[in-house]
Amino acid sequence: MEGINGDIFSVKIAQPDPKVGDLLVAVPTLADSCFKHAVICMIEHSGETGSMGLVTNRMSGYTLDEVVENVETSEPVPVFVGGPVHNDRLYYLHTLGSLIPDSVEIVPGLYVGGDFDTVKSYVSGGNPVAGKIRFFVGYSGWIRGQLRSELDNNDWVVTDIVAVDDLMAEQEDAAWRKQVKMLGEKYRLWLNCPSDVRFN
Repeated sequence: MEGINGDIFSVKIAQPDPKVGDLLVAVPTLADSCFKHAVICMIEHSGETGSMGLVTNRMSGYTLDEVVENVETSEPVPVFVGGPVHNDRLYYLHTLGSLIPDSVEIVPGLYVGGDFDTVKSYVSGGNPVAGKIRFFVGYSGWIRGQLRSELDNNDWVVTDIVAVDDLMAEQEDAAWRKQVKMLGEKYRLWLNCPSDVRFN
């Protein structure tokens, strides 16, 4: 069987430096298992110190009550893999705003962090979690200049968050495909890219 050249799926468009609250959408040929079909929300970015983001769509297979002590949930709360760095730490994005003290708004209606005791009380109180809070173990990090190099190598597309509700609802490959569709016609071919570009 004749192989497919992955270059046919490459869209060589210069990418801007991301800002906090932007998304990085992985090219379909990105082979790294941590980032294949990843949609990353940027939570820190500095040309001087580096960048930090959370892979928003990769489920870990664990639930919150399995990774956090003294939290009760009325239904299973999935935990996502934010990235390969410090996967012994918990991070969270949420839409609860001032209900969670000390949280930081990264785009209108989407927040990161905040007082964890309040988060645990919110969850244990039986309040809605799906679409409201998304928990992550680990994060994705880049040292100074590393992310810029990856962008110049056409590994990622930088885009805005169009709908916070969609970002907080979609999971796995469906989340990546939704973001690709929103990138426009130039990227439509990505949706037909086989899992392994060596084969059709």
